[in-house]
Amino acid sequence: MGIKNCPECGKLYMENPSGLCPECYAKEEVYEHQIGEYLREHGKASVEKIHEETGVKEKIILRMIKSGRLLVDGVSLISYPCDMCGVPIYEGRICAKCGSSFSKQVKEVWRDKENSNSQRDGLRMYSKDDFKK
Repeated sequence: MGIKNCPECGKLYMENPSGLCPECYAKEEVYEHQIGEYLREHGKASVEKIHEETGVKEKIILRMIKSGRLLVDGVSLISYPCDMCGVPIYEGRICAKCGSSFSKQVKEVWRDKENSNSQRDGLRMYSKDDFKK
């Protein structure tokens, strides 16, 4: 383990699994408690709404979601925007619609690649191997 700068406050700290200095990690635990209380009182909410009501930075809330710290019975009660279209989602990085669109695009690229490879039948690529005998 080495020395790193805390992404929140910029202080130097000994690298640890949380990725934060001890002071910022302690603050994050308080924030986690505040968010948990808010969710118990109000149920599902968006990152923006939680930020408005608790004062916790959206960046911190998203980091907690991604690390799995804000799950209730294995389910997220916090919605955040899809990385591609911005629609509210509760898990992953993209919504189902963008996921299927992305999968479709990948399949098209592979199909195009296979078609272009079939046109090159008989062409081979060789490389020189350095084998010590």
